Order: sequence, then C-alpha cells, then structure tokens
Amino acid sequence: MSRIGRNEPCPCGSRKKYKRCHGSPDAPRKSVIPPIAKALARSEAKRVQRERQQGLGKPIISAELNDTRFVAVKNRLLYSKKWRTFEDFLLDYIRTALGSEWGNAEIAKPAEERHPIMIWYQKTCVYLKERIREPGKVHAIHITAVVGACLQLAYDLYAIDHNAELQCRLLARLRNRDRFSGARYEVYVAATFIRAGFDIEFENEDDGSTTHCEFTATHRRTGKKFSVEAKRREGHRVRIGTLFNSALAKNANHTRVVFIDMNTLDDSTGIQEPPYMAKALRRLRSFEGQSLNGQARPPAYVFVTNTPWDLYLDSPTPRMAVVVEGFQIPDFKGDAKASLREIIDAREKHIEMHELMKSMTDHSTIPSTFDGEIPEYAFNPDEPRLLIGERYLIPDQDGVLKPVVVTAATVREEEKVAYCGVTFVDGRAGILKFPLSDSELAAWSRHPDTFFGVVSQRKTHVETPLEFFDFCHDAFKRESKERLLEVMADSPDFERLKTLTQAELAGIHAEHMTHAALASERDQSHSA
Repeated sequence: MSRIGRNEPCPCGSRKKYKRCHGSPDAPRKSVIPPIAKALARSEAKRVQRERQQGLGKPIISAELNDTRFVAVKNRLLYSKKWRTFEDFLLDYIRTALGSEWGNAEIAKPAEERHPIMIWYQKTCVYLKERIREPGKVHAIHITAVVGACLQLAYDLYAIDHNAELQCRLLARLRNRDRFSGARYEVYVAATFIRAGFDIEFENEDDGSTTHCEFTATHRRTGKKFSVEAKRREGHRVRIGTLFNSALAKNANHTRVVFIDMNTLDDSTGIQEPPYMAKALRRLRSFEGQSLNGQARPPAYVFVTNTPWDLYLDSPTPRMAVVVEGFQIPDFKGDAKASLREIIDAREKHIEMHELMKSMTDHSTIPSTFDGEIPEYAFNPDEPRLLIGERYLIPDQDGVLKPVVVTAATVREEEKVAYCGVTFVDGRAGILKFPLSDSELAAWSRHPDTFFGVVSQRKTHVETPLEFFDFCHDAFKRESKERLLEVMADSPDFERLKTLTQAELAGIHAEHMTHAALASERDQSHSA
C-alpha cells in the first residue's frame, strides 16, 4: 500500500488526492458503517455542529425556494432574494428590528450627531461595498471591529426576538443615544443566556413600586432560576465597586448573577490576563464579608467582561475578555484549592454557570450559514470532503485509482494532513494521509469533533486533571453497564458497583482512570 504524498500527481485531475466514489463496481461490498447507523451518525454530527455554531436556543429556521431565502423569527416569516449568508440576513434584520423610520431620521442628521448604531451600520455597508468578491462565489463576511459591532448587535437582537420577547421599551432605550450603551449590554447578556440554553423573562419595567433585576433566566435542563443584573461602565470615573453595589442592592427573587462590563481599551496580547481584570477581581473580593446598607451582602455569581464594541471601530477586531468569580461562593472561585472529587462535585453543584461559561467560549462567533454547515463546504459544494464511512478513489503507486472506505481519521495540524484509516476492496486495511488546505484546517480547528461527519472527541490533548476526567468520561458514558462492570471487576467494592447505574459507573471509572494517570505522572517525574 502506498502513501499519497503531497506533491504526487492525482490521476483524477483534481487538486485533491482523492475523490468520492459513487457506485464503483470495485468498491468494497460491505459498508464499514451500516446505512442506518451512518445516517444517524451524520444527523447527530449535524446537530452537534449546529449547536456549536448557533447555541442552545431555538435553531435558525430557514429554507430556500425559487432563489428566495425565507427565515422564521418566532411567529414572523421574513424573506429576500439577497440573503446568501446568515450575515446578509442580519444586516437587513437590524433595520427591521429598529425601524426604517428611526433609521431615516438618523441619516438625516449631521454625521457627528448620528446614533452609534447608524455609524456602525453605514461603516459596515461601505466596507461590504468596497470588499472584492470573486464573481459567483459566496463567502462569509470577514469580521472587522465595526462589522463585528454591527453584526453582533443584530445577532443578539435576533436571539431575543426569536426566543423570547423583544420589548418595545428595550428598543426605545437602544434608540436613545444617552441610554444606548447600558441597553446594548443588557441585550448582549440576555442573548448570551439564550445561547447557553436558558429561557429568559424580562421584568416588568412599568412596575416602579420596587427595584428588580433585568430579567429572570431559567436553565431549561435543570429548571433552576437566576435573577440577572447587567451593568456597564461609562467613562473611567465610574468604579466597578459602585456598579457592583448597585447591582446587589436590587431586589432578587432567585440566585443572583451579576454581569459587569469594564468598557475599556485592551492592549494585552495572547492569553495574558488583562491587568484591569486582575484589579477588578481584587476589588470584588475586598467586599466579601462586608455589609451593604446595614445588611450582609448576598452571594452572587459575577461575570466581569470587556466588550469594547465602540472603542476600535477603525481597527481590527479587538478581543473580548471575561473573568468569572463566585462572590461569597467559595467553591466557585477559579483559584480554589480542592481535590479532583471536590472539583467534580462543585462543577455539578454550579453546573448552570459552568455551562454558561462554556457557551460564552463556544458561541462567541456569528454563524455564516443558516443550517449549521461548515462554511468552507457550504459555500463550496463541489469541494471534496473526507467523511468517515464514505468511499473514495485514490491513486496507487502506479497511478491507478483504487476504492477505499475511510474507517477512522485524525488531523496532524503541524503537518497540514489528515491521517485516515482505510479499508481496501480486498479487505486489507491501512493508513493513508491526505493533504489539507488552509481553509480545511480552519474548518477543522472550529469543528474538530464533527469535521469527519461523525461525533468524536472534541479535544485530543488535556492540560488539567478535570479535562482528563472529561476526556475519559466522554468515552465511558457510551459504554454499556455490563462492559463497565467487566473492566471494573477487580475493584474491592465490586458488589456495591453492581448496584449503581451506568451513568454512575462511567463517572467512577473516569475518576479512577484520572487518579491512575496522575499517579503515573508523579512516578515518572520522581524517577526523572
């Protein structure tokens, strides 16, 4: 069996070293993955991929008919012949949400008096008009700072409109220049909860008899409710302590979650924690144990963010930062000392906030496609794609095309290749490598667990004991209870293990494996 080198000629004439095989008489007679199982695997991969892009709220509901794109927004149906990407839709949607009458009134004003939203929108339109597109090709929009500010607002408004209620009062605050910044941040926070799998219900702003938080967020999976308050700094004279105390002073019916935005320039690079975040964290902790207005300060989950939407409009996209703190919640502090079991238990205890944090990382970009497809393939349908379970024709050492079925695959990013386990027509098995383009590598880096058409491990290396536990647990939770008991048969408490559920056994076995790996690592370091 030959390995296909990067520079070897491809008999099929494609720049690729393989092509899909459709009904070849020489193809393997039996599929490695049965048709029904393969269809289910593809469907599950698409679901996971869509959720990675769109979040855990309602999916984008869209269809194309007679060159017209239709998009449902809750109980309304919008349509256009111009929407080739989801970003195209968002640019029209924001005009609909805010109202053309308001937009026309803003355009009529002198440039220096226009609303920030209108400045963002006009700069975005100019950028898109000047951008060179290859004729006949569809591309995702390259996100610059101003384009990101405009599209992110549109995406956040769409998330609220599609999943909850886009209140007239909230829209009025957005249109008001003096109240825009705070309202914009509230929209961002509400949309963030929606994408993380929460239902939100805004408080009654007409009720002035008492103070209240911005909205109630209910985690759909666990049913737990949270009272959410969002504050954003305006100018450097506003201290984070002032905003935090104001948030805690609000009446809350449920566990508190406080979002505070620093709204400041960020000159830090790489993964370095910005100094202003460390300072904010120290300030928050200085309030622990102190009273507020004669009463003990209540505990709260605190998310300190920096979303400098309007500070870098003529620059590349700035980074967004977030630090999470458990105010008077000891087991929700990032630097808390704890055993592996304590860390696992604490995560389960605060699982809603952990899932919110994970979603903020997973769903930090705006989708380009309507259906969750990987853009590199959605916008280039003729691009060949490696999929586990599919048949391909590859050239052997003599240049003769031979059919193979891909049975497994992984990517070596530094080599820019995919290593694939394959089965030949005569039953032989082997490993071939296929070159990957820069766009394919970019697609793989965003969707490593669904890139090959089936759901696989999301991470191929771990850095912490908890990540190793998750890596093991992700594999063991797919094993049957009988299989888990078989591999745990030597445990001294085996009789007790037999009474546990499959989920409990998977967790225990993953924990045992993690401790074994940690012990092995310690032994190796001591021997070295």
